Amino acid sequence: MVNHGPSKGCSTCRKRRVKCDEERPSCRECLRLRRVCGGYESQKKTGDIRFKDQSTSARLLTPTSRFRSPRMSTTPGWTMQAVIPATISTGDESFAVCFFLTSIAGLGRSFHSTQGFLEPLLPVVSKEHPDSVLSTVLTAVSTKLWSMWKIPTNTYRTPHPPFARALGRLRAALNDPLERSKDSIVLSAILMHFYESLAARSTHQHTMRAHQEGARALLEDGAGSVPDSDCRAYLRSYLRHCDVSTYMETQPDDTLGLDAWFDAGWDHSLPANPNAVLDLIGLSIADLQKRLSTFMCELAKNNLDGLTLATWWQDASSVDAQLLDWVQLVPATWQPCKRPEEGTFGYFGFCDIYPTVQIATIWNVWRVCRLMVLRMKFYLLAKAPPEALQQTILIATEDSSFPDPNHGRKLVDSICRAMPFYLGNRQNHRGWHDLADPAIRIPNYHDRDFDEATRMQPFARTASLEQPD
Repeated sequence: MVNHGPSKGCSTCRKRRVKCDEERPSCRECLRLRRVCGGYESQKKTGDIRFKDQSTSARLLTPTSRFRSPRMSTTPGWTMQAVIPATISTGDESFAVCFFLTSIAGLGRSFHSTQGFLEPLLPVVSKEHPDSVLSTVLTAVSTKLWSMWKIPTNTYRTPHPPFARALGRLRAALNDPLERSKDSIVLSAILMHFYESLAARSTHQHTMRAHQEGARALLEDGAGSVPDSDCRAYLRSYLRHCDVSTYMETQPDDTLGLDAWFDAGWDHSLPANPNAVLDLIGLSIADLQKRLSTFMCELAKNNLDGLTLATWWQDASSVDAQLLDWVQLVPATWQPCKRPEEGTFGYFGFCDIYPTVQIATIWNVWRVCRLMVLRMKFYLLAKAPPEALQQTILIATEDSSFPDPNHGRKLVDSICRAMPFYLGNRQNHRGWHDLADPAIRIPNYHDRDFDEATRMQPFARTASLEQPD
């Protein structure tokens, strides 16, 4: 057998002693097995560098541990500086893509809980050619986030040539009827919107929705002519989630998109999970906002109907009841644990710890929904004239649906108790190497000082503090 010298495959395949197809930025073998592709050695000697999961859970494992869990890595807990030295170029695509797929697109996400677009990204990109449009867009987004993690002084204002290249590839694909019918092109457009959304928020600007609307147009254009895959159904669910969030946050005058989702009702082709149900309740809240805004216009004209207000009040109470029933859909494993924290780290001495950041966000969205219904009721009682509220007050008295400020305070307290779980004790933006700083504390289930009984026992029904007696 001819010896062709050392293998040129990725470091992961070389370590496993399997054949590597040497595709970039990540080989198909690693993507197929959902492993972290360690990348390829460049012509410059960079040492024995490997990309590894350096989360808190990974650092707590011993090198001999073989326990596997969705939240715990089997990677030995080496120091961050030894794994990702500062000499690595910010343009190292392999490391950047692996970091994005494992730490951003994969960590804490599943089809059974979250409602984003990142969940189908890994299955779709694993079937793509390394030079495809989706791979190019993924590389552009990954390398930008990677450079910002490595060098905190980098911002979205810093020029990023891979983004311009990805934009050109996407535009060219949209001119090809065969290309634009692919699920990967829809996902590419949404991934571009993700990049622009992060850039807009970091620079305190409004998010441009051109790529998001383009993805919507691609889905609508393919309806009936393109087979409806699980990926397309999930992306429709994501767009509905975006629409609901937008209408609840900004309350735009144009509600055609909202009306379309509201009239469609439950789409059985979309994923059914607690987050999807919360989106449907959010549609009802957005509708209540729209009707309340109309009432205020009628109030200016002294043309307010008491029966109409009473009907709105009943609908608002029904939505609040749906939010309370939603808690019963939540798995027991989603419940947070309430942990005492000393000093100024916690909120009034306590911090709520959740299984994942995504699940914590879903709980907080639910709390915000309840606060919005509560606020609208208070607003109506404060603004509407007493003569128009007679029927409403009668109904509220009969069904005990008067808003209670104490319920709002408890909801806000629960949101505040989640902040240490999100941010830890950090006071400003941090970089990649700062994650190894022992002074930084981010409470989680894997803390060594976390009582085992508390870790394994779900917090006694979050809703008990937030539901009316």
